[in-house]
Amino acid sequence: MNMTAAMLKRCQDCGGAFECGMGQDMPCWCSREFDPVMRLPDGPADCYCPQCLKAHIEQIQAENSSPAR
Repeated sequence: MNMTAAMLKRCQDCGGAFECGMGQDMPCWCSREFDPVMRLPDGPADCYCPQCLKAHIEQIQAENSSPAR
């Protein structure tokens, strides 16, 4: 087993600090707590903290459930 420490990251939206578990033996919190409804960011974009990710997912779900005009 290759155990790696969680990385401390800053949210690309609010700047808040959070732990990213990408590359650990267990999946990161984001893949355990949320359904995969967003594409991974392209380019230099990075992860969101739990609160901002939840808000982004809710926004996408609301946009996808709104009737087309």
